[in-house]
Amino acid sequence: MNTGNSNYKQLGWHTDVARDFLLGKGMYPMLNVGIYLTDSNPENGGLRTLPGTHKQNGFQTMFKKLQVLNTKEDPNEVSMEAEVGDLCVHDGRLWHRVAMSPHVGKKSHRRVMYVSLLSGPTDERNEKSKTPFYLRFLRLAK
Repeated sequence: MNTGNSNYKQLGWHTDVARDFLLGKGMYPMLNVGIYLTDSNPENGGLRTLPGTHKQNGFQTMFKKLQVLNTKEDPNEVSMEAEVGDLCVHDGRLWHRVAMSPHVGKKSHRRVMYVSLLSGPTDERNEKSKTPFYLRFLRLAK
């Protein structure tokens, strides 16, 4: 929800496999399943994807755009439209972003619950596990 105090008003272009690549684990296929709890349409921001980019090579997957910080519209982007209760699935290797809502307050509120289905090796964590280094860069996305 956009408010005068919002820290993260939109999420720039990214691929969800960048994290695993940065940790040296490779880029494995993954699916993001979104359950829409509010309507989403182009007029209120929301998910944008670049079709076909899940088939690109590793270099393009990592460097086609500046991960997270690039929030600019792309002429080839497609808006994900959904109504409450819709289920939307996209490949995590696909370039995607969340466009900022032009509204402020309650009208800007979008809710989607995502469940990621991962492939590749597991990373068992416990209370002694260190925080991954890439999380230090989250403050740059503000």
